[in-house]
Amino acid sequence: MKNFNKLLYLVPFGLLAACGTNSDTAGNTTEIENAIAIRVFDDGTPAAKVRYQVLPSWYVADTAETGAVKYTYEGETDINGWVHIEGHQNGSYTINFTKGDSSIVLQYTLNNLNHEYTLDSASLEAVGTVKGLVDLPDSANYAWVAVQGVSTIVKTDTLGQFVIQKAPCGNLTVSAWDSEDLEAIGQTSASVISNDTTDLGLIENPNKVVPENAIRFMPSDLISDWMRPLSFPTVLVLRLTEENFDFSKAEKDGSDIRLYDGSNNLIPFEIDGWDTTINSATLNIRVESAADTVRPWMLMWGDKKAKKIEDVKVWEGLSDSLISALNSVEVLNFEAGTDLNALPAPLNYNWYVQPHDSATVKNNLDQKPTNGIEKADSTIFGKNMLHVQYQANKLGRYVVIGTRIAAHQHDLSRLDSVEVWLKGSGDFEVFLETIVESDTNYKTSYKGSVNEEWTRVAIKPSDFTNPDKKSYHGWDVTRNKITRFTIFVYNGTDIWIDNVRMYGINLDDLL
Repeated sequence: MKNFNKLLYLVPFGLLAACGTNSDTAGNTTEIENAIAIRVFDDGTPAAKVRYQVLPSWYVADTAETGAVKYTYEGETDINGWVHIEGHQNGSYTINFTKGDSSIVLQYTLNNLNHEYTLDSASLEAVGTVKGLVDLPDSANYAWVAVQGVSTIVKTDTLGQFVIQKAPCGNLTVSAWDSEDLEAIGQTSASVISNDTTDLGLIENPNKVVPENAIRFMPSDLISDWMRPLSFPTVLVLRLTEENFDFSKAEKDGSDIRLYDGSNNLIPFEIDGWDTTINSATLNIRVESAADTVRPWMLMWGDKKAKKIEDVKVWEGLSDSLISALNSVEVLNFEAGTDLNALPAPLNYNWYVQPHDSATVKNNLDQKPTNGIEKADSTIFGKNMLHVQYQANKLGRYVVIGTRIAAHQHDLSRLDSVEVWLKGSGDFEVFLETIVESDTNYKTSYKGSVNEEWTRVAIKPSDFTNPDKKSYHGWDVTRNKITRFTIFVYNGTDIWIDNVRMYGINLDDLL
């Protein structure tokens, strides 16, 4: 790769090794000559005849080179695993030890103040893999990606994707270069882990111009682990808040919003809620294939002349199971027989039964709530349900069954409904609320009664009680502050509960 070396003023020096090393020293000595001494181990045993290669840390392999790489120093460790290099030149260097599919890479700097580098235990580790995406210039069909200080260079595909196989264990600097004019595109650091794949994400191009009213992001930012493996077509959700979006510069209904892919093509989406009173909005984005998620997207707004885009049927053609997974969250089902709710980690908080104001519960449920788990009496509820026997028939007495559903307050404006199956005797209230260390605990509730038949209670936001300016704040005030789901029961003796689910939201609304 001609002219690379003169461009490498971008390269940082003196990166420390990341894995398999200890007891390294570099400092002043009374000697003038520079020297390094490194001892290499393989599975705890001194490793003899391990090949080493030393190059300047700024070095980048040249794609035009046809001959052998001219290393600054090269050789093998001795019978005790040591390598000694006397009279070493000043500068920052990378030394790469290799033995079969095992390796380790180290960096060190020698100068007039530091004449020695000593490391008495460097362990060979199985090689790893590095992958990522280069932010290609508009004029480039591909880019070169090099590991600095190591004679490794690969070519991206036309989307900018690359994979570096057999990357040495340790801390590396990875640089990307324009294939046309060999200008530097960008660089990043990688800590390569043995027998693992390190994903660098996007190596951004600082020369890319982003308009004032725009944000550029990777589609992968919208893909959570619980969504994998992806099935296409699918729908990704982009949540806009005052932290990532300037609502004052956009139309009040979001009609000027446009979303573009890496090739500047419009991406179809629907606006699923746009509320400037709380600076919150949600876009449901239709994605047809995995290739559409590779390159960065750009969200733009602020064009006063923009016409509102026609509604898009983003959910058309998706399976019922996928639509359900992307639009609902199961909160409680008691199937596991434990006191953890049905949400996945880190949202799997304990559920609880708490009597208040002289109310009582049987079977010691306030201390061990799982005592109330019984076998379900109908196949539609799975194998378990919760049965709470209680006494709370005087004014002000009640029993609370609930669980935390989020670590901090979330905007659940997208909520379509809350579903819970109940039977028993007496009255109940379903609450969505936040409990914080302040004078105000925001809450909204729905009141009802139960009987001896299982009843599916489906509560829409419009069903919640109106605010009373005292204890109940109503849906509009509470919707973006919710952390808990609770059921209050009173004026009865028994309540059976099962299958609590929220529709219209997904797990990312709670994380």
